[in-house]
Amino acid sequence: MLNGPDLRASLKRRHFYYLAGLTFIFSIYFVFFLEWRAFPDFISTPEEAETVIPPEVQAEVEDSEAADWQAVKALPPLYSQFHDAELRLPQQDWNQSSPAPGEKFFFVAGHTRALGWGNAVQEHILNAYLAFKAGRSFVFGNFTWNDDGSLYSDYENTGKLIPSQIPYSVLLRGPIVGDRFPQGVHAPLAVSKSYFDHLCPTKLSLSRADIHANLTSPNSVAEITEKWVYVLHDLDEPCVQSAQDSGPIYSHHDVFGVRTALLDVWPDLKRSPFITHFAWSPLVELAFDTNRDLFFPASSPQPPLSSQPYTSNAARYTPIPGLMALHVRRGDYATHCRTLAMWSEDFVSVNAFPGMADAFTVPPHAEWGNNTPENVEVYRERCLPTFGEIERKVRAVMATPEARGIKRLYIMTNAQPEYIRELKAALQRVGEWDMISSSRDLVLTWEEKFVSQAVDQLIAQRAQVLIGNGFSTLTSNAVMMRIANGFPTYSTRFW
Repeated sequence: MLNGPDLRASLKRRHFYYLAGLTFIFSIYFVFFLEWRAFPDFISTPEEAETVIPPEVQAEVEDSEAADWQAVKALPPLYSQFHDAELRLPQQDWNQSSPAPGEKFFFVAGHTRALGWGNAVQEHILNAYLAFKAGRSFVFGNFTWNDDGSLYSDYENTGKLIPSQIPYSVLLRGPIVGDRFPQGVHAPLAVSKSYFDHLCPTKLSLSRADIHANLTSPNSVAEITEKWVYVLHDLDEPCVQSAQDSGPIYSHHDVFGVRTALLDVWPDLKRSPFITHFAWSPLVELAFDTNRDLFFPASSPQPPLSSQPYTSNAARYTPIPGLMALHVRRGDYATHCRTLAMWSEDFVSVNAFPGMADAFTVPPHAEWGNNTPENVEVYRERCLPTFGEIERKVRAVMATPEARGIKRLYIMTNAQPEYIRELKAALQRVGEWDMISSSRDLVLTWEEKFVSQAVDQLIAQRAQVLIGNGFSTLTSNAVMMRIANGFPTYSTRFW
């Protein structure tokens, strides 16, 4: 069995010809994506006017393209081609200078900033759902670390540069980034923030505090959504946003960190097109395909995702037989897990749904901001398990019916190479594996490298069995899709 540096070197050799072929496929597929957004039911008509983007908007894209070229991999990519594709969505008529009669838009200006991908995507889905229920076009901006106008940001003062903003279409595809809704769903299509600003130089801003002031259940997503929908339905103003200084409509404190918050909305949310037709971008799917040797045996009949037409979430992202994914978060979690204990935090989002395996019960505590050594240890075991604890958990899960036939392990991790080598050695004692690999073994292009967390989530949501971190939003987003797509409940486990 190969692992560590030998595995990576072997992968690079094995993938060379495969990657070349996929690159050819992707080049054709991506051109199609830029023009048509990969939706088979969209057909252009002769009456459509040529897209004319205002010079000042196009200049932003061209400046980004120039910076991309000058960087030559010395700096993170800026994904200008994706931003350009967002500007050319067919529902955006740049010849208009104001909203057409009947057009109404909603943008959450106080969206999450300076938090990870998991935090951003869970909120992004609910924001899109809210606009959809209100009958307004959802306005999507960027996945934002820093919106001070900079191109790059120093990630948590580590000296590692990351893009300050990444277009959501780099990561996602589907109605949530302006693609067509599935057949039978009639709703205004999403538009880009640039187009919203073009049509709406003046916007009506709504205060989150004012709208939430009279909620009877401030931790109910259904009630929060209904209140915003009621207010938005009552407005004739086409250009509406939440106030930027109001913060997120759906916050960790009120929603994602409260175990019951999503329960009342889940039956309707899971049937919404933002779940049923949730999809990963061509870039993310290509990264998955390039590394498929880590997840599938060579004899697998499953075709590459990049070669398949757009389909529903459940039909596209079927289980990967024989694969177990482990989410082993390190890095900032060395301190973050203790912080969770100090504030007696619960599992996040759907990880805390009733009936899930390995449920977590918040230990009794005396005061917020402090906890007993015994309680801190409870959090440490569930949040930052040791090699021995990971080994024992994997061994126990492998003995369950849900793990029958598993021969491959994939470790989702931000840990350092030396830690991963030791972890692989510990896991080798559990049984005979065909492959043990990790996030560090992925062969990625420069553009894919900065969205690798999305690749990990795609792997996690498809694994036959997932052992996740219940306090992680990256885990919870994968779990959300597993639940929505009908994976067996006990195929999802937690440390």
